[in-house]
Parts: sequence; structure tokens; C-alpha cells
Amino acid sequence: MIFVYECDYTASQGKYLDSFVLSTCFLTKAPLSPGGGERCSEGGARSAPPLQQPFLGCRSSLSERERAAVEQLKPVKVYNNFKEDRLQLLKDQQDKIGIYYLVNLINGHSYIGSSINLAGRMRNYLNNTFLKNKKIINMPIVKALLKYGQDNFAVLIVEYVDVKKLTTRETYYITQLLPYYNVLKQGYSSIGYKYTEATKQMLSELAKNRTHSDQTKALISRALVGENNPFYNKTHSVDSKLRKIEANSAYSVYVYNSYRELLIIFPSIKTLAKLINSNHSNIVNYIQNEALFRGEWYFSNIPFNLTDTPLISDWTSIESNNLTLEIINNSQIKKAIFVYNINKEFIRKFEGVTHAQRELNINHDIIKKYALLNKPYEGYIFSYERLKD
Repeated sequence: MIFVYECDYTASQGKYLDSFVLSTCFLTKAPLSPGGGERCSEGGARSAPPLQQPFLGCRSSLSERERAAVEQLKPVKVYNNFKEDRLQLLKDQQDKIGIYYLVNLINGHSYIGSSINLAGRMRNYLNNTFLKNKKIINMPIVKALLKYGQDNFAVLIVEYVDVKKLTTRETYYITQLLPYYNVLKQGYSSIGYKYTEATKQMLSELAKNRTHSDQTKALISRALVGENNPFYNKTHSVDSKLRKIEANSAYSVYVYNSYRELLIIFPSIKTLAKLINSNHSNIVNYIQNEALFRGEWYFSNIPFNLTDTPLISDWTSIESNNLTLEIINNSQIKKAIFVYNINKEFIRKFEGVTHAQRELNINHDIIKKYALLNKPYEGYIFSYERLKD
């Protein structure tokens, strides 16, 4: 059952209701009457009865996708007025772990978040001095809270979750709802709106993808919309931020060849390390630095592209065994060097700079220097990875 508090029409405040009109009308598929509803046994709250006439509180600003998604939500708690209901909210959510949903009652925009301390997170949202901190003030949800005020927001506690599943559940709701304040990473500029559409498209593709694990989807989502801490405000690009996320054994490992073709997905770093006679920290280092392992393979905890499909679908197969054996047999290669002519036509891959020096009669320091500079030297281009077309 969806519980709502007292509902008062407050047109002077620019709202249709001083209550959570958005979720209740969508969830019940019926409009909510000002002051209507029946008394419930839990905390004097009211349930919303259906009415015959359409209700204007259901804002047209929500997309059809978001309307449909909100209809499916069955929150465990609803607080119609963030500010007025704050004491009850903080009491109810003390020491609770879960997913929350903030909805702007003025324009219908929303935000999905998660926290291991829901009361603490809400307390921060209610503290304007905290929100004005220069480290977080540019976050879309923070800007909105300061602009419209907490009394113009409703809070849904969507579900309580085990801490191990927190990020994956948050990812699920983000990809289903595509909340405005989540995907609008760049604030309110025109650039931000363009970014929003691109992010929405990627999140939609992510939701439908069957190749990637829930944990991997969570990593991608966090990189696209920011850490599950809503006050995350670093300026890293999406790609670089992905690599900074902790690469631990809980996540799958994507193995690509030097052409950036996805070969296989291993269930964990531990599994891969054991199969190729390496160790956990070494593989983590290659993931974070995006460097070629033994001159031919990239390791990643996320796919290079959402649509990537592995050439080898089963990591326990004979094909997988052949691949790991090939990786083992290249253990003598530490850092390969790729050589191209001035037209960027591939000439040869050497096992290392010393091998290239011997064959080309060019000092190894010069080869290393120009490989880092990405500039030609005497008709050659040196690189530590294959050049992209």
C-alpha cells in the first residue's frame, strides 16, 4: 500500500499539492484528491482513493518511459514533503541501507540514489550550509534542492537492500527510470542537455544488454552518472573514471587483443590470475593503466563498448584454455613495441625496445622517447600499442 500524508492545495506556492502527487497518481493509476483519502493505521497517513476527473498534479514534464517506470515502483515509504516530514523520515531511516528516490514536485524531475546510511544522507540533503560547499554545489540534484527548496521535494524509500547488492540495485533503477538529475551531469548548460541524451541512450542500451554481469553494469552506470554517493564531484572523464574504480575480485575481467577485439570474459581477477600464472595486483595494475599485458592483451573491468560480444563465450572451454596457454607462452614479453612507417602502415611488432634497437639499429632510448612523444623518427613511428585506424 502507498501511504501519503495530509494533502493540501497550495497554489500560492506554485504546487498542486503539498504532497507527493507524482508517484501516488502514477502508482495508483488514479488522481489524488486534495484532502481526500481514508485514514490508515500507520502513523495517521492516508491512502489515495481514485477520482473520476483527471488531476493536473501529474506533470506532463515526465517522459512516457519515466511514467511507466514510476508506475512499477512499490516503495516501502513515501514522504510527501521532504522538509515537513524530515523528523519522521530521519527516525524511520536510522541505520537503514537502501535505495531512495527524490522527486521535484514543481517540474517532475527526479533522482535515484543509494546509501549505507539513509538517515545520514537525508540529513545532508536537508542541510543547506552543507549543500553550498563548493565541492558539491554544482551537482544537479544539489542545485535543484537549493533552487526549489526541500519542501518542494518528495522522498520515496524504494527498497532496503543488503550492502553487497546496493550498487547493482541502484543501477537497475537508474537504467529503468533514467532520472533527470542523475543523467544531467553537466548541470544546466546546453552542453549538459546534449550529454543527458547521450547518457540516456547508453543507459538504455546497458539495461537491455545480456552480455555483462550485474556488477559490471553497476560499474558502467556509476561512471556514467557519478558515484552512488550523490556528492561525488570530480572532473575525470567517463573513461578515466571507470579505470579509477576499484578493480577487485568481485568484478568480471574483459580480455581484449591488441586490436581491441573482445576475446573472452573471465568471472574474476582471481580466476584469470590463476589461469595465466600471474597475480592479483599485477592484473589490477594493467587494468588501471590500460596497458597491454605481455604485448598483446588488454584487461578491463568494464567493456570498451556496450555492444561488445566475446569471441569465446565460455571461459571453461577448450578455446579458452588455448588462449590462456598463449598468454602464458608470452610471459617473456614485458612491453612490446609496435613499429609503423611514416604513413602509419604497420611494419612489425617487437617483443621489446631492445629487440627493436637490434633490428633497426636505433638507440633504445630514442625509441622509448619517440614512442612516448608519439612523433615520427627517421621514417618510423614507434608505439606501445597498435595505432588506431
